[in-house]
Amino acid sequence: MRKVFPGLSGRYEALPDPRRQDMCRYSAAHIWWTGTLLFLTHAGSRNAFDQTRNSGQVAYNMGRFCGQEADDPRFDGEPLITCTDNLTHHLNRVNPDPVREIPIEMCEQLIKRRVFDAARLFDTWYVLIFDGTVQERCRQGFEEGGKHAGRKGAAYRYVLQCGLRGPGNTFYPFMHEHVDMHDPHTEKEDCELSAFFRLSERIKQRFPRMRFCVVGDALFCASTVLDRCAQYGWKYVLTVKEGRQPGLWEELLALLPLSWSNALRVWKGQDGREGLRDFRWVSDLPMGEHKVTTVLVGELGLKADATLYAYVTNFLITPDRVLQIISTTGRERHLIEDYFNTEKNTGVGLGHVFCASPNASKNFFSLLQVAAILWTIICHGYLMRTFDWAARATQMALARAIAEGLRSSLLPETLPCPGQLRFLT
Repeated sequence: MRKVFPGLSGRYEALPDPRRQDMCRYSAAHIWWTGTLLFLTHAGSRNAFDQTRNSGQVAYNMGRFCGQEADDPRFDGEPLITCTDNLTHHLNRVNPDPVREIPIEMCEQLIKRRVFDAARLFDTWYVLIFDGTVQERCRQGFEEGGKHAGRKGAAYRYVLQCGLRGPGNTFYPFMHEHVDMHDPHTEKEDCELSAFFRLSERIKQRFPRMRFCVVGDALFCASTVLDRCAQYGWKYVLTVKEGRQPGLWEELLALLPLSWSNALRVWKGQDGREGLRDFRWVSDLPMGEHKVTTVLVGELGLKADATLYAYVTNFLITPDRVLQIISTTGRERHLIEDYFNTEKNTGVGLGHVFCASPNASKNFFSLLQVAAILWTIICHGYLMRTFDWAARATQMALARAIAEGLRSSLLPETLPCPGQLRFLT
């Protein structure tokens, strides 16, 4: 944290603080770091974190993170970590808009440090992966800001996540947009596409000159999305399904036999031991007001299991470019799904209901993004690259080991210089 994000505690202190400072025991950075450690240590729930939050040396180590050391006079000689009830109360009173800027600023620092250079397509295009997920189920009676699954379905909070593809097949949460807007006049709820347009506008305003390639599933394969990409000068590689764009699909099948030269065959694995991959494509197919190239990718495994993938793109597709384009964009869409799976099933807490308030819930999600960026650097940029035993351990085991280390040992006053930030590629 000191090496890569030395200003993170100061950024927490700069967030709006509605409290009366003369009555506060904990600094603002202390409270926000409490929420960050809740996710960083994979506690899974507020109760689980509270049970051990003040055990051992944790309270002393917290001072090294947030800057409120154990000798702070507000502690009266006994440093403590605030409870998550106080954390939730504070998060409920803070506007979530400035909080959601912190993960963006962290990714911006990594971009300036050229961490993502090795992951850019053709050394130019930053790969942006979009997908939505259920953030949490709303508690009964607290459905504000939630969506409804049909007339009798339980309310839930939904979020559209946008992430950057990083080196070594890593994923960094970049920006997010909560899908919770409601039009009382039309009685229509928000959707992923509407959230995409709001999110893409924010990205363009924040990074007007950066070159992005948008990657998404079949939901985003729509002419309106292509309009937005053309407006902003972005590239795209979007999954297409047969029923999603029937006209495009029919024309693709009709012209595919005539485009016999648009083909590439590669063998997977060493000496072709993992199967076969075939690429076929047709250019200049109409989709709305745009001309797109549709790429079919067929994969045949050694057990005769076959899979077909289809993508639309505005990249120039040639035999010497198709493998690199598809392999680093469309085929890497699984990174965001793997990210959601990790956040939900390894104790991080995505999908868990941490509070009833929609405002606090949004701030909790932003802290989850901060912790995810820190964890990617700690786990993939250091532990798994440096130690053989870490590469064989699960992420939950590594997080619990770090939590136990914070309880059992004091962080040293002086730390060795960590050197250059590197990833396995």
